[in-house]
Amino acid sequence: MTTLTSRTGRLAAGTAAAAVLLGLAAPAAATAFDAEDRPGASGAERLDVSPSAGGPGTEVTVTAACEPADDAVSEALERPVTLTPHEGRWTGTGRIKSRGLQTGKTFPVIVACTDATGETGSFTFAAVPVGGAQAGFGGTPDAPGYLAPLAVGGSLAATGIVGYLFVSRRRSAGNHYY
Repeated sequence: MTTLTSRTGRLAAGTAAAAVLLGLAAPAAATAFDAEDRPGASGAERLDVSPSAGGPGTEVTVTAACEPADDAVSEALERPVTLTPHEGRWTGTGRIKSRGLQTGKTFPVIVACTDATGETGSFTFAAVPVGGAQAGFGGTPDAPGYLAPLAVGGSLAATGIVGYLFVSRRRSAGNHYY
């Protein structure tokens, strides 16, 4: 029976502790990254437009943190998007124009808020639809919190690789006991 007094036991305990600490720290780091370092994000002034790129007729969801004074507007939208309350935020769905937009151009999407502030997001028009089929499952990098599971999985994989390399080096050296 392996105990913590043996070298293998200490190595296993240290590896497990490192994996647990990385697993606990990764969501906090990912949240900090999403809130501060995401391109175009500036706290409460960021209007979420999902997807952020697409072609003619693409259906987009606009989400605001503030209570809107009026509809979300953009030159790229067929008509203004009415936002309704949903889980503490204001959300609405609109469609991108089928013609009259320049390919590759980024169009601002703007919402005026009742507190005399505003939120701005953007949509980039492509000649053809961008992304995969809208099958109703899976996520995108635009979705909040996508980084945390990747960080946890990556750290666990890296920990496993380091442990495997350590053990395989010991075995190749002829020392099978620790």
